[in-house]
Parts: sequence; C-alpha cells; structure tokens
Amino acid sequence: MTIEAGINIFSVYRELGEDYFGTLEKVAAAGYVNIELIGFNMKSFTRYIDEIPMEAVRDKFRELGLNAVAVHEGTMPGQELISHDWDSLMKYYAGIGCQRIVLPSVWIKDREDTLKAAEQMNSIGKKMKDGGFQFYLHNHAHEFKTVGDQTLFDLILENTDPSYVKFEIDMAWVVRAGIDPIHVLEKLGDRCDIVHQKDISNNLSGQLNIMEAMQQGSEEGLEPFQIYQKHIGPGDFVDLGTGRFDFAAVYEQIRAMGHVRYALVENEGESEDKFGSIRKDLTVLQQYV
Repeated sequence: MTIEAGINIFSVYRELGEDYFGTLEKVAAAGYVNIELIGFNMKSFTRYIDEIPMEAVRDKFRELGLNAVAVHEGTMPGQELISHDWDSLMKYYAGIGCQRIVLPSVWIKDREDTLKAAEQMNSIGKKMKDGGFQFYLHNHAHEFKTVGDQTLFDLILENTDPSYVKFEIDMAWVVRAGIDPIHVLEKLGDRCDIVHQKDISNNLSGQLNIMEAMQQGSEEGLEPFQIYQKHIGPGDFVDLGTGRFDFAAVYEQIRAMGHVRYALVENEGESEDKFGSIRKDLTVLQQYV
C-alpha cells in the first residue's frame, strides 16, 4: 500500500485559532493535500463546529484541493466519553467528506479507568460504524503504563472490538514510553492505518523514557496531564530530520508491513516560522514514505 504524507493541523493550532481559512491556505501553499483537522480552537477553547459553518469548510477544502483525512474530536479531561455529542460531529464532518474521527487521548491511569474507557469506545465506535464513520484512538505515552504484566494500551487493545475501534499511532510518543513503535504497529496490524510523525530533540529537558522516569520518582499516582507537565519541556520536539528519530529504519519496516496508509506530520516544536517548518517537514517525510 502506498503511504501518503499529510499533516495534523494541530501543528499550527495558534495560527488556526487566529485565522482559520488563512491558515488552511498557507498549509496548502506549503505543499500539503491530506489534512487532519482538530475540533477545538486552542486559543478560545471553543469548538470549531460551533463557530464555522460546515459549508464554509467544505467549500474551502474544495477550493484548495485538500483532502480531509480525519479529525481529532473528543471530550475534555474528566468528562465521560459517551457524554460527547458524537451525532452532531458525524453530521458536520459527513458534509466535508471526513469519515475518520479520532479521539485525541484517553485520560486513563489504572485498570478500572481503562476497562471503562474501552467499553465506552466500543459504544462510540459502533455508533460511528453504523453512521458510516470509523472511530480511532490517538495515543500519547501514558497509555503504555504497566499494570501487572501488561500495559494499559494492551488492555484497550484486548477489550475493544477491531471493527469499532482503530488506532492512530503517534510514534514519537511510543518512543517516549520506552517502546519500539514497530513492535506496536506489528501488534495492531490493519487496526492502524494512520501514524503521526514528530521528531524528538537530541537535548531533552528530562529522560527520553517518561514511564521509566515516573517509576524512578515513585510517581505512579500522577494524573496523565501531570505527567506531561513534569516530564515534557517546550523544546522536546523539533522539526523532522533534526532530532533523534530513525526515519530510514522505521519507515523501511512500515512500508514492508503494508497497512499504514497515511503518515501525518505533527509539529509540536517551537519555531519562529511555523509554516516554514512544516514545509521542511513535508520534504523530509516524503523521502521515506
């Protein structure tokens, strides 16, 4: 299967919150066609579907020749997954031809949390499948916390229906959990056809392996958002090709596996010229897909 490059537009979330359509134009000018949208305006903490008519987004995508690969939508930390208005989301995104809805993160810290979340993801995933959508979970690092003889991620995998719940693997976060992303992708098989691509700085503010740092500091009780506040610095992620991620080795194996369809840039690094950074990111990524 051919892998297509694209971008999660969270990469330019500040710019998006200030000028939604102007940002789309600049992302398209940077060479991107495949776009993963985000549901929240990170500047005002409001929902874009409440601010921008679906028809306006649809028409801008058509004008620019963009493909809405997926969208990140979900609840705020502490809210029940099933409490979200998934029906309204499906109606909105169906209008722009975006039929993959990705939960950006699941805020779990123990077995009980995880099994409850898995049950709710199955319910949401069934609703979406019945409506012509596919539901995904995007990972960070905390899902790979070990409980007993397995990780929370393994619990999610075992307790969700493959036809209802797929996975969008953020490979840099997997690395920061101390795990080989290829191992995770092999385990998932065709349950993962989208990956996120960041690069990891050679000069981290703390340890590379966040889970190991937590264990050493006896921090097992931390809430997930506290983990990132303590162990992730603003310079930990950098432009693609300037850090420590082994693109050549990883993508050689991904291409051989054959089930990944999209590799999406997610540029979380600090940059004086974000649009210049994402333009370079696309050039780097296209060398490997």
